Amino acid sequence: MELRSELSKKYISEALIYLMRKKDFADITNKDITDKAGLSHITYYRNFSSKEDIIKYYLDDITNEFIKKKKVNYNPNYFKEYIITLFTHLKEQEEIGLLLYKANLIHYIKDEFDKIFSNKAKNKKEEYNYYFVSGGLYNIYYNWLISGCKETPEELANMFMDFFTL
Repeated sequence: MELRSELSKKYISEALIYLMRKKDFADITNKDITDKAGLSHITYYRNFSSKEDIIKYYLDDITNEFIKKKKVNYNPNYFKEYIITLFTHLKEQEEIGLLLYKANLIHYIKDEFDKIFSNKAKNKKEEYNYYFVSGGLYNIYYNWLISGCKETPEELANMFMDFFTL
């Protein structure tokens, strides 16, 4: 069973995403969010300090759920399969990406990529390697998203793998 604070965070984050479908991010007030979530202002401020914090929480939640549900574990030996799984997930979350792009908050997705990859580094060299991979994947994602997600995850994986064999 989820703790009340976790449920409150979910209600608040879902309320913000709902409102982002209707209004510009900058025009959404904390009152709009708490009204939509059916929670008090105290609950909002107990859990978040800003709308951006809500977005970070929402992305962390999606990422953690994805990793747990798909049992995703990055392994360089199965990189192509990893890319396909990742971009399949990102395609399922296309609306969120577009909402963040519209709100000029798309960089929070890059932060998620960086966090997931950099946490795997055991030394400085690996850290740089993981940031390289993370940045490359994010830039492919960004271009793919703003171009309408026309390519399949398999096509993206093939393009990425072709780059690595240059």
